Amino acid sequence: MLPHHQTALDKFLSLYQAKQEFIGILLAGSLAHGYETADSDIDIILVATEDEYRKRSQDQKLAFSLWDICEYKNGYIDCKVVSLDSLKEVAAKGSDAARYAFKDSQLLHSRSHQLAPILSQVSQFPADQQPDRQHRFTCQLLAWKWYLSQAEQKNNPYLRHLAAQKITLFACRIILNENSMLFPYHKWLLEETKRAPQQPTKFQSLIDSFLQSPTFETAQSIADCILEFIQLKEKEVDWPNQFMTDSELNWLHHPPPVDDL
Repeated sequence: MLPHHQTALDKFLSLYQAKQEFIGILLAGSLAHGYETADSDIDIILVATEDEYRKRSQDQKLAFSLWDICEYKNGYIDCKVVSLDSLKEVAAKGSDAARYAFKDSQLLHSRSHQLAPILSQVSQFPADQQPDRQHRFTCQLLAWKWYLSQAEQKNNPYLRHLAAQKITLFACRIILNENSMLFPYHKWLLEETKRAPQQPTKFQSLIDSFLQSPTFETAQSIADCILEFIQLKEKEVDWPNQFMTDSELNWLHHPPPVDDL
């Protein structure tokens, strides 16, 4: 953390530590994860009382930004509001991205003895899901490899770029899964994957090449590399049926993602 970040953070704490509607303050985001640059914003998670959280949730006010505290150019403080109960939900069933938001977080202020133990649970990797994730991520990788072949055949640039993004996403997710590492969401995906200690030696160079020029040939090399890493053969993976369950019939059991509305 650079001095101008610390100055802004100290000013924020002097204003928010005394607010009774908040029982905890966490430093999160790039400053907590170690990815900050000189112009990084400051990510704060405010742990609210249950009443305050319920009110803000109803009013859709669980996120807000403060632009009058940071004195450096384009600096601001980005705040998100949670509660102890919502943290317990993340610990019980949160997505990787929801969990990763609390990974490396620093507890700056607390008025609750429950907060620290809950935080230790929130950022844990869901190891019990690891085999199932490996299968589902592999099926997505192979499905989108097929879509890339279709994009090349039909000269469809939109499908090509979408398939390239998905191939990169699920190849990296397999690497993270094998290392019991959380998916950080898209912004830090490549950086987190580079940190994974167990991965094929040529994986990073293949991904770099693929992002520069997303061809089916390189996609096949990525798939081959991943399948060898997890000791599977492509013909053994029934990806069409799993892809149908996860991507085409996902609306049967819960509301579809906004992409599919």
